[in-house]
Amino acid sequence: MLAKTKILVTILAMGSLEKEIKTWFTNHVKDDGHPYSLDKHQAAIIADSHKNTLVTARAGSGKTRTIVAKIVFLLAHEHIEPEKIIVFAFNRKAKTEINERLTKITYNNRPLFKKPPHLATTFHAFAYQILGGKKILDGKIITESQENTILRNITKKYLLAKTDFATLAHQSQIAKQFIIKTEQKFFKNYAELDQKIEIEKNTELQTLNRIFKDYQRELTAKNLINFNQMMEKASSYLEILARDATTDKTTPTVTKNLNFSYIFVDEYQDFSLLFLNLIQSLRQICPDSHLLAVGDDWQAINRFAGSDVEYFLHFENYFTEDCAKLFIPTNYRSGKQIVKNANFFMGQALKDYNGCKSGNKNKAAIYLKNIAYHQNTTEKTNKTPLLLKNYLETIIQIIKENTGKTVKILHRNNVLSFRNWSLEKFVNLVREQVVREHILTENAASALISESTIHRSKGLEADVVILLEIDAEKFPGKDKTGGLYHIFGETEQTLFSDEARLFYVALTRPKEKLYILSKTTKIVKETKKYNFLSYLNEDWLNPL
Repeated sequence: MLAKTKILVTILAMGSLEKEIKTWFTNHVKDDGHPYSLDKHQAAIIADSHKNTLVTARAGSGKTRTIVAKIVFLLAHEHIEPEKIIVFAFNRKAKTEINERLTKITYNNRPLFKKPPHLATTFHAFAYQILGGKKILDGKIITESQENTILRNITKKYLLAKTDFATLAHQSQIAKQFIIKTEQKFFKNYAELDQKIEIEKNTELQTLNRIFKDYQRELTAKNLINFNQMMEKASSYLEILARDATTDKTTPTVTKNLNFSYIFVDEYQDFSLLFLNLIQSLRQICPDSHLLAVGDDWQAINRFAGSDVEYFLHFENYFTEDCAKLFIPTNYRSGKQIVKNANFFMGQALKDYNGCKSGNKNKAAIYLKNIAYHQNTTEKTNKTPLLLKNYLETIIQIIKENTGKTVKILHRNNVLSFRNWSLEKFVNLVREQVVREHILTENAASALISESTIHRSKGLEADVVILLEIDAEKFPGKDKTGGLYHIFGETEQTLFSDEARLFYVALTRPKEKLYILSKTTKIVKETKKYNFLSYLNEDWLNPL
């Protein structure tokens, strides 16, 4: 009975603290001139004082807003020095957004910062700086162009038959993915990979491993390193600094600059073994630092780049001391029907029912359109394929019905299923057509209509989102490597789960309306598993 009473007192105390924090923000903090409001779940993140905290922030729940609020609270209320806080973002855009948002904050009507601070950085930029920056690494970081050339030249040696550029480019891409995964999973023990491949007796894996070793030798010969190797070197350097600090061998200024009190990790669902090693190495220098990791496992879509959602799902296994897990469940971007169906989809596809609720009061709807296709004898001579014309006409009608709304057209890839038609080329045609039909002016068409692959759309939003070619066995796609990557722990299920999370990202981009266009809306038994439409609630779908 006593234990239950203590728990109740703790809960009540936390609730009171959350209210105090919300009031404090309302009274003292403004964001670009507006009062900084927080919901109770966001306030709970600000109130949290555990050493290791994982925050699950669902799509549209104000993840970045909460991170910025936590920083503001630490600086203005707790009087933590800015130099004691570091935020790891996963790309330059996210880093810049966090730093710029901080410049728009006023505390008691005075700017918190007079110019953009540098609290947020990327993992790669951090590694680059601690290894000496431009002075030491100038010209040593391999460029994408250099890497592609090296990989094509190496891959070409191992192709048994004469091949065209398209095939060579495809094989080089497979080799590149193999190298990324190898460096992420086995960077401290390549001998383990050799043993696994030896057991497999798989010729393709053996060839890819030879390409990887040639790639390493080529980089060494040219005095180049890639980003993964830079991360590895940075982790090793931090470990040396930490070890030397205990024996007074290191310069005090060096370790002082790395003695953080608070470490933030944004987009934690995209964490990898390399990132884990960097954080753990950094914490050897600042063992008392607090770690706040924020992300959404439902949006873990970067396995192809070496990320592993395992670090999110089992956070407590990697950061065991004084660990807590918190949740921000309210999607403020999308309307109720969109959020409900996105939750339903994840429940059906991944058996994960830990969804969110909508905080968007606008009406919302999902429309499904079967793009009719009847081939005729003139199609082959048409400049624009008939089926593509049907897509075009449908999209023009959607834009006409939503005049003045922002429209984002999403596709699984940069290339459509029509020869010589890229996503960009098709959307340019859409813009030209709406101008030609006097639906929008040229400036309005350019401003309101945009396109993106679904991968690149993460973090973006629009009033209206159109999903192109959501066809069975195309999205979700099947493993195109023939199961080569199972040595990295990938299975048919992990690949399907990755595709499902990617589709969830697509579902949660719109504020008001989502249009799903497909030529396979009829669900048949043979392709049911590989037809994402079968995982949606048809009672919540509107025919178009």
